[in-house]
Amino acid sequence: MRRPLVAIVIGAVLSLGLVAQTSLDTFWRQPDGTRLQGTVLNCATGEGRRAVPCGGGFAPMTVIATPFVRSGNGDPIIFSGVTTTAKQFAISKPADATSYRFVNPCNVDVRIRRVASMSESVTLTTGTRFLARSSETLGTSDPQFVSIIATAAPASDCAPELQYGRGG
Repeated sequence: MRRPLVAIVIGAVLSLGLVAQTSLDTFWRQPDGTRLQGTVLNCATGEGRRAVPCGGGFAPMTVIATPFVRSGNGDPIIFSGVTTTAKQFAISKPADATSYRFVNPCNVDVRIRRVASMSESVTLTTGTRFLARSSETLGTSDPQFVSIIATAAPASDCAPELQYGRGG
């Protein structure tokens, strides 16, 4: 009768010890042993629950992007008739816009650049290049005019789109 009771008590003590040990070790640790809470941006080392800052001291941090949300009335600005001759467009940015999505459905690369007036233009070596059939989301300034040029002759109508928004 005593042996089963002793076995139950020993089993309970061991179980309680394992639960207590598990609950005490819920923090990640740096290699020097200092604890980290689970809300900091660190990467696992593969050694138990040890963590180090992601990427090392000279590596850029990974940016956690937010979804792109359209600004204004939601309609894109369509730049129709883009060719190998630079073409200027007047545009307006909604007040709440912090970024823009540029979609290039053309079969050629295009370059776009903010210009001060309708008389300035982008060249094949200035502005931002967007690859054919691609899209990209970038931060924005407050341009009033932009100039666009195709880097080669498009096979069909080339009409890139610009959509203002937030995030992305």
